Amino acid sequence: MPTEVNTLCAYCGVGCGMVVHVDQPGGSGLPVITATTGRADHPTNFGRLCTKGSTTADMLRAPGRMDKASMRADRAARRESADLDQVITHTARRFREIADAHGPDSIALYVSGQMSIEAQYLATKLAKGFLRTVHIESNSRLCMASAGTGYKQSLGADGPPGSYQDFDHADLFLVIGSNMADCHPILFLRMMERVKAGAKLVVVDPRRTATAAKADLHLQISPGTDLAFLNGLLHLLIEADAVDHAFIAEHTEGFDELTALVADYPPVEVERITGITVADLRRLAGWIAAADDWMSCWTMGLNQSTHGTWNTNALCNLHLATGAICRIGSGPFSLTGQPNAMGGREMGYMGPGLPGQRAVSSQPDREFTEDMWGLPRGTIRTDVGAGTIDMFDRMAAGEIRACWIICTNPVASVANRATVIEALQQCEMVVAQDVFSDNETLRYADVALPAAMWTESSGVMVNSERNLTIFEPAVAPPGDAIPDWQLIARIGAEMGYPDAFSYTSSEEIFDELIRFWNPRTGWDLRGASYERLRATPLQWPCPPDDDADRHPVRYLNDGRSQTELVRADGTVPALAFPTASGRAVFHARPHLPPAEMPDDEYPLLLNTGRLAHQWHTMTKTGRVARLNKLNPDPFVELHPDDAAKIDVREGDSVLISSRRGDATLPAVVTDRVRAGTCFAPFHWSDMFGDGLAINAVTNDAVDPESLQPEFKACAVAVTKVRSDHPDAGLAAALGLSPAPQPPELDPVAERYLAGFLSGLTSAGAAPGVPLVPVDAPLPADARAWVNGVLAGRFSRVCDQVTPTPGADSVDVLWASQTGTVEDYAPVVAESLRASGLASQTRTLDSAGLARLTAGGTVLIVTSTTGDGDPPDNASTLWDQLNAADAPSLTGLRYSVLAFGDPSYDEFCGFGRKLDARLGELGAHRIADRVDCAPDFRRSADTWLSGVATVLRDSAPAVAPADPVTVEAVTYGRRNPLLARMIRNTRLSGAGSAKDVRQLGFELPEGTLHYEVGDALGVWPRNDPRYVEQFLRHTGLDGDQDVQVGGDTVSLYRALHERLEIAKITPALLDLVATRHPAADLAGLLEPANRAAFDTWAWGRQSLDVLLDHPVSATVQDWLSVLEPLVPRHYSISSSPKENPREVQLTVSTVRYDHRGVARHGVCSTYLADRVAEEPVGIWVQRSASFKPPADPAAPMIMIGPGTGIAPFRGFLHERRALGHTGPNWLFFGEQHAATDFYYRAEFEQFHADGLLTALDLAFSRDGDAKVYVQHRMLEHGAQLWRWLNEGANVYVCGDKHGMARDVDATLKLIVAQHGKLSGASAEAYVKALAAEKRYVRDVY
Repeated sequence: MPTEVNTLCAYCGVGCGMVVHVDQPGGSGLPVITATTGRADHPTNFGRLCTKGSTTADMLRAPGRMDKASMRADRAARRESADLDQVITHTARRFREIADAHGPDSIALYVSGQMSIEAQYLATKLAKGFLRTVHIESNSRLCMASAGTGYKQSLGADGPPGSYQDFDHADLFLVIGSNMADCHPILFLRMMERVKAGAKLVVVDPRRTATAAKADLHLQISPGTDLAFLNGLLHLLIEADAVDHAFIAEHTEGFDELTALVADYPPVEVERITGITVADLRRLAGWIAAADDWMSCWTMGLNQSTHGTWNTNALCNLHLATGAICRIGSGPFSLTGQPNAMGGREMGYMGPGLPGQRAVSSQPDREFTEDMWGLPRGTIRTDVGAGTIDMFDRMAAGEIRACWIICTNPVASVANRATVIEALQQCEMVVAQDVFSDNETLRYADVALPAAMWTESSGVMVNSERNLTIFEPAVAPPGDAIPDWQLIARIGAEMGYPDAFSYTSSEEIFDELIRFWNPRTGWDLRGASYERLRATPLQWPCPPDDDADRHPVRYLNDGRSQTELVRADGTVPALAFPTASGRAVFHARPHLPPAEMPDDEYPLLLNTGRLAHQWHTMTKTGRVARLNKLNPDPFVELHPDDAAKIDVREGDSVLISSRRGDATLPAVVTDRVRAGTCFAPFHWSDMFGDGLAINAVTNDAVDPESLQPEFKACAVAVTKVRSDHPDAGLAAALGLSPAPQPPELDPVAERYLAGFLSGLTSAGAAPGVPLVPVDAPLPADARAWVNGVLAGRFSRVCDQVTPTPGADSVDVLWASQTGTVEDYAPVVAESLRASGLASQTRTLDSAGLARLTAGGTVLIVTSTTGDGDPPDNASTLWDQLNAADAPSLTGLRYSVLAFGDPSYDEFCGFGRKLDARLGELGAHRIADRVDCAPDFRRSADTWLSGVATVLRDSAPAVAPADPVTVEAVTYGRRNPLLARMIRNTRLSGAGSAKDVRQLGFELPEGTLHYEVGDALGVWPRNDPRYVEQFLRHTGLDGDQDVQVGGDTVSLYRALHERLEIAKITPALLDLVATRHPAADLAGLLEPANRAAFDTWAWGRQSLDVLLDHPVSATVQDWLSVLEPLVPRHYSISSSPKENPREVQLTVSTVRYDHRGVARHGVCSTYLADRVAEEPVGIWVQRSASFKPPADPAAPMIMIGPGTGIAPFRGFLHERRALGHTGPNWLFFGEQHAATDFYYRAEFEQFHADGLLTALDLAFSRDGDAKVYVQHRMLEHGAQLWRWLNEGANVYVCGDKHGMARDVDATLKLIVAQHGKLSGASAEAYVKALAAEKRYVRDVY
């Protein structure tokens, strides 16, 4: 007799209710599912099903089910069917043997969002609680990791804050990176009902999808530029004051920092980056501002990106800024791709997760879970794996020796699948658990375990809106197949944990997992049960004693499922976000390009995705004939322009190649895709033919925070394989066949056109599209041809709109590596404000290209690093200014003040290059550049006075600014603190070639205040003995009064305290050479011989020149060539948290012999040998970014050989004093461990205590081969890459010429090798780290 069983559709994450109809055809035999229909009472779909749901019965009846277990003892053999009990025992025994022999991390589980919540719970319990491996990953990493990570960062917990009911109330839908019509069709229909009622639909997608075809506004964005677009939207909303100030104040934090960031995304700049017009941007911003309620929907288009987490942050930013969140009709809604991906995330089946939205990084969460599972405290590990891509990399490298794959097909679905294939081939034991007997992954399995379908077992799944639906058996599973949860429990029990996995039903497991109520996040299933779920689906939070089956809004501060938030002032806000402060967090996320962009070798950008009638890797839908008729074949979509370039027409077979692999697919020529891009669905793989797997091509570079791969953007080349059509190119796309040839011209017409073209290239040619006049001596058809060619050539050029420069507001943009410029930039701004000009300071990178293209006036103050290179906080802008598509800056007025050291070849090199480049791009220089030596004040003040005069003369009349009271800096280089040295300890051991000291200065209360990462400025004094020798060899009188820096002092005092007398400068050598002619000196002064001069001067001091070449010169001659004595800056090596009354340095004392004469450094020996009781002039040189991570849990990598170790000693003391728990890794190197391991006892104790997680040492003279810190980095490249992906901050301190360059090159190499990036992409990755202040250097 026919029966009906309520269940759900187990394809996508929409989670539609379904009724399966069971009958016995012919009245005999086993019951079978004959049909599926929509469940009318289900709150998701109200009876509707898509094509996949409505044909589910066809799939359930399809042949090819795995009904027997199988295994093989030899890799070369085929699997043979075996008794299920025997195979389970064999599998458990082999897992146990491998784990015992090689440790728990030799075992990996790769599970699925298609498993029940009970099976997902057991997988997490076995892996993290009992086996204790860090390697449990899920295919949800490929789909939803970025959304989950972004939700946690922005709102405090994973999961959408709203529900599907929002679709019924929103006035505006922003669908971005999601083709809902094809991928989530039932929700799409629900949304379209609201659109028909008057709501607006905006679709942001580089492809003109079925969803876009229904949109009121389709924004065909350039791939990978979503962050710029979202930041630009917020820029416009803030500009229009269309933000909810009350909501921001009451419920959020971080808005000011975000406002500063989005200021760099004005509409014109966003149009340049994204291709979306200013008019469309403004239209959408206006719609959002006018909407009472609006919601955003997104999925893989944003998630599958190396910046996917940031995309989610940016969407949340928009909702938080407008207050459109946590109320019906509004909110950021992430759509999921699998039926229980949400449940798996809640069960902690990837990354640091534990059941109930808990995490291994939290001690209370670990202890709660250990208590629930009956484990001793400390059992659950705090370290985690580094994602799916890393897991398969480790497997390929032999680190992971056994892999259990449950309900997923990674050979077909993982990006850069070649690594997965290599991994499974390398792995000693591969176990695949599935419902069908053949897929791409099962071909590599040593053991195959037969699993039951959801229509053959019991369990619960959780959809995208947190709705729980129960499924129960409609028919019996075939053969020996049993549910996933039972296979996991039986293997866990036979591995040695029978008490923990002795379940008799899925309901028993469900009753256990609901006890993981999390009052911090509000995850609450206490009110759910199988009994209640049989009556109706339930949406969590489900508090006990609550009859409601729907709870559509999260984070309500009602104290029921979530702990009530009472603020310090006694107020109880309406919402409580599960963050440390109880407030949602704005995150300022800059736009960055995808990891891999097109280049000459791979000129197109590939995008991948789903089709309406297929699903995932077609393990299910590929067995349904009705679906295969709707989407029968794979393909790649090419834009007509791109197809014409490679002579491809519709149906031609093309080879799509990347740096990883290739696929061969038939071409579909369509303008649905943008020029320069192509699209291929990812469903087809080896089961359907050779060379069809597009994931052989895709990029496995990952988001460093979510570890999700970037499927949506990779550089490819497309070439024609075969062609069944004649050569027609673009003409075919235009309906012209064959392609018409240029018309023949008579001599008069040819001469006319020659003159016409000559005029086009003349200097006075007018802008716009040229047009041949009607009276030109050309036939009509020839004139039409020429005008068409000219239009095709020139109509692509947009007219330039030159903004009018503003003279009443001046931005001071600065860039500095060490801080001197950072100190002076505010002086410039303050001087301008005192003159009545509005002014603000920003770094060059934070101001960005948008500020320069906006026009107006900027003053640029910058130093130089390296070989004429930009400081770290100007490198991004410098790259943009040198790009081939750098914009015109004709509306910009500017002047540059450059800082540098004249002892370097590239003195003020970056300032000179920047000045020149701005001029090349059309900017107007209002005052000549001035180059400043270390004693910069006079020249800098002269420049400032000059530009201020120009600006005042050009400024419109304005009321004078109110007087600004500026608190004087207490101490600085002009008025240092005279401090007493209270510590002078030799760190170098006996026999060392070096003399490194730990120096400490007393800081009386109320004087200097410093932070770790700052530098200490020190005014040195020349050695009195050297002064006496200098006076003797020059014949000068030390008692003579001289003028130095505007002061009258004795010559002796000037030489002792004010002038650089030991250093050989070109000016000093020129003075000697002109008075003591010598061919060797004259030759050194030739500009072409600068390298020879540097080599010759190395180790020499001025007295060495005078001894060899005695001269007679007046005191004024000498004063004209002696440079001012400059202060030295040393990295501070202490923490004020340890002792605020002392500041410590780590100084290497420079001592050497030159031809048997003892020589020494000026400042280092002054401090080490001569200070005694004499006070030393010191001050703090602030560092804006060279600081330990503010996040207590953030990992920190420190690279500091030699005295570069100094700041990191302070960093570690600081983190210990603050109780920070983040892991710390130090790379240190020197010559000999026995004598040159500075602070050895401290660092070894730090390591023993666990404060220093890793300590890698490189002592270059202790072995046969010289080993440096960069070699140690390479040795640990994979681990270093994992730390970066876990959010590590990287710090480098030391020599900028050798060590810092080597370390930088090594870091890029590690990123390229282990991140599988091209060289350019690796460089971009490292630059992005620097832009995020996660790669910071203190180099000198």
